[in-house]
Amino acid sequence: MTTVLAESRAQREKQVQERAEAKLRAARSAVETLKQSASAAADDAKAQRKAAAKQKVDQLKARIRMLQMSGSADPKLLAQLARELKAAVKMYGGDAGGGVGAAPVQGEAASNPADSDASAEVAVSEDAPSTETATETTPVTEGQNERGSDETGAENEKSGEGAKADANPYRRMAEEAQARIAEQARRGAAQHEDRDFLREVRDLANQIKALAKRAQQQASSNPAQARQADEADQAAAEALRAVESAGRELGAAGVSLSV
Repeated sequence: MTTVLAESRAQREKQVQERAEAKLRAARSAVETLKQSASAAADDAKAQRKAAAKQKVDQLKARIRMLQMSGSADPKLLAQLARELKAAVKMYGGDAGGGVGAAPVQGEAASNPADSDASAEVAVSEDAPSTETATETTPVTEGQNERGSDETGAENEKSGEGAKADANPYRRMAEEAQARIAEQARRGAAQHEDRDFLREVRDLANQIKALAKRAQQQASSNPAQARQADEADQAAAEALRAVESAGRELGAAGVSLSV
């Protein structure tokens, strides 16, 4: 009888420990899923913001081309185009006041996933009953012990299969290597996209400056138009500075830009 009680106690302790570990794994998986969801939402918001900035630049390019083809340059219009170009650069880099920001994540668990993970461990430890108390308060019969052994064996078999899959270091290393390669490819494509966008904006700003110089020459006898031409030239210069600033900001995030 003493042997049966000892075996039953050991089995119950093992079951409690396995349930606690399973709950902890589930809690950690939930936290990781939350992190991935927040990251995906932020990436989607960034993509939408960049797409809107590109569309705006395409519109400005068409308007500048029309001015070049017409042979005349309205200095007031040039200044407006330069300001819109600067705003598009800031939108692309995430500085535009009306741009699309990163999606906020609800709850304290999202704001600090590490705390959520720690809380999950505490919750599991509190939820798991004391093995000593369970042993003292639960009567055991030989039939129950046999059923418990069968159930425990089935659970151990399942958990053993999962542990075997997780314990394969080569498979884990291969998956991690594939994830790194995919991430590097994604970043490389994003860097190329950023460089192309900033170079295009820089070229458009220089075109506006050239048109502003022409407007200054044409308005040499008109002080009001000359002043507007100066404002257009200054606005184009500000757009160029915005390009340089965006290049530095993106460079700080891992993009090497030469604009």
